[in-house]
Amino acid sequence: MASVNQVEHIKTITSVLPLLAIIFPILGAVAVPLVKRFREQVRNYLVFASTIGAFGCCVLMAPTVLAQGKQITYSVPIVQQSLKFNVDALGLVFALAASFVWMMVTLYSANYIQHEERRNRYHIFSLCTEAATLGVFLAADFFVLFVFFEVMGILAYMLVIHNQTLEARKAGTRYIYMTIYGGLSLLVGIFLYWGFAGTFGFSPAPGSGFLAGSGCYLVAALMLIGFGIKAGMVPLHVWLPVAHPAAPSPASALLSGVMIKAGAFGFLRIIGTFQVPFQGGENASLTASTAPVHEAAPGIMHNLHNLGWTILWLGILTMVVGMVLALVQNNMKRLLAYSSISQMGYILMGLGAGAYLGAEGSMGLAGGVYHIMNHALFKSCLFLGVGAVYYCTHELDMTKLGGIWRKMPFTTAFTVIAGLGICGIPLFNGFASKTLLHHSVVEAAHVGGPWIKVAEIIFLITAGGTICYIAKLIILTFFGHSRSPVTEKAKRVPLAMDMGMGFLGLGVVLFGIFPGWVINKLLVPVLHTFGALDPKGIHHLAEMSVYTGKNLIDILPSLGVGIFLLILIMTLEVTIELPRPLHVTSVYDGMEIGFLRTCFKGTRRYQRWKSRLFGRVVHFPERFDAAIQFTMAKFKDLGTALIIWGYSFPTDVEGLLAFVRAKQFAGDVAFGIIIIVALLAVLAFLI
Repeated sequence: MASVNQVEHIKTITSVLPLLAIIFPILGAVAVPLVKRFREQVRNYLVFASTIGAFGCCVLMAPTVLAQGKQITYSVPIVQQSLKFNVDALGLVFALAASFVWMMVTLYSANYIQHEERRNRYHIFSLCTEAATLGVFLAADFFVLFVFFEVMGILAYMLVIHNQTLEARKAGTRYIYMTIYGGLSLLVGIFLYWGFAGTFGFSPAPGSGFLAGSGCYLVAALMLIGFGIKAGMVPLHVWLPVAHPAAPSPASALLSGVMIKAGAFGFLRIIGTFQVPFQGGENASLTASTAPVHEAAPGIMHNLHNLGWTILWLGILTMVVGMVLALVQNNMKRLLAYSSISQMGYILMGLGAGAYLGAEGSMGLAGGVYHIMNHALFKSCLFLGVGAVYYCTHELDMTKLGGIWRKMPFTTAFTVIAGLGICGIPLFNGFASKTLLHHSVVEAAHVGGPWIKVAEIIFLITAGGTICYIAKLIILTFFGHSRSPVTEKAKRVPLAMDMGMGFLGLGVVLFGIFPGWVINKLLVPVLHTFGALDPKGIHHLAEMSVYTGKNLIDILPSLGVGIFLLILIMTLEVTIELPRPLHVTSVYDGMEIGFLRTCFKGTRRYQRWKSRLFGRVVHFPERFDAAIQFTMAKFKDLGTALIIWGYSFPTDVEGLLAFVRAKQFAGDVAFGIIIIVALLAVLAFLI
């Protein structure tokens, strides 16, 4: 079953458990259509058992990887190559969180979708998506990670459009376009990394010179775009606010609670490629600006410092934009969608602070990983709670609800617990992770000066905004006076739905009451996978006490901001709606429609489609020449040229949907092949 191999200081064990964790959901998906002739209850048991098997395999790997500090490897031969898995502490912690949340959501969803159509299809794609997601976390290198990452993104499309309404189809179109954009960017970044680093592994090959030049920045930028789209990072977040409300609530819980974490996981792997083993000494400084540097590769820590600065401010931007947009939402699922964007900003800020601090970045990386686990618990529980309300009332507008707590006491209790977790209230999990994140940005301010101090202030204000919009959601939905006859129909949901929410709520409480256990048993092993961290910093984190007087006092400013904003919004009923041209989504709409026009401009079918939809003919050669001349004169990029070329055309999503429904994809395929061939030619030249 297992064989031990000592490689330098890392012991590896060969075991089939990583493969089994992926196979269990696949077997369940294959079995679903085979048992459809029997009672649906048999199918539900089978689907739930598949998720239990995946979670059980991850649990069985925990003693070896987390307690003993070893790594588990396994290879699956495929033709002349092999699909390699390598389970380290970082990947296993993500796999544990993902498989647990998937198990609880699957338990909940059996009743939730009972009265919907296409139930078998939902379960099949849910299980296949779980297998692909676990493959991302258990992958041995960037190429295997990319394969599973893309499969995960494509399969999740079927969860987004499950209801097949017009809203769902629009959301699916936006989602699949962004998935393709991110996949292309990630693919180019990975092949460039292979050319510079000499390997697809998560650590550059010795002597590769990956970190010696500026090429590492290009690789990091392309990968950050690819992973950032999935993570909901601003301004690449446009798919998330439309996909979450359109998808069924269990699917929304998976999209927000698990799948966007795959993007954060990619950020952690990128940070790992910029790190070199720490070389400590009595006179070694623990600050990012003077951290020890490899003699063979000067400037390496400077590269890590710059990467951290970039990620930190991308995180700050994501935090603020998500929080502001969540504040003005009345649709419960859309509010939670923007909340997910904001919470991913917290995570990226922590990861950025950890990278920015270099050898002393333990606090930031630990805070980011801790908040990833916490967010998986409380956000999936919140989506399930909102889904339970919709299950009983068929209403998502919180202003039309109220007083439901009397008829749905357990749903209310679990949703409130999750809300206290995301708000960072003591004794709930968000308090512990936000405390670590706050400490990390304070430490970064000591090194980075006043600009990072501004980031700390923004962090505290954003935390107050989080308290405000979650309090608004809970008060308007569950408490207060009933605002609609639909609330009279509310009743307790089935036991399985309560159990799914209850176990997630229990995780919120346990991770909040026992932060020391989480830090020592989960976070410290994860930090040992990053070679540049000072062991003294990790040891300091292991001995840190979260519940101190100072940490409790530090939440008061955010609490005050949250209460003030809540009174202001509830009193004035503030709503904000930007003009259509100012929406970032309008830019993406124009680019997508322009892309289709480019693909099909020379075809007769496009001319007929265009004439039928718009009733007019536009001479393409003149537009094309004008765009090229403008581009050459102003040195603008291709995207600008396409937008100017097509500015006189309507850029409505309905037109795009009409075109997609016509199934005229030949131009897309041809254009995509041309782009891929061109990218490969550029890569061959660079490498």
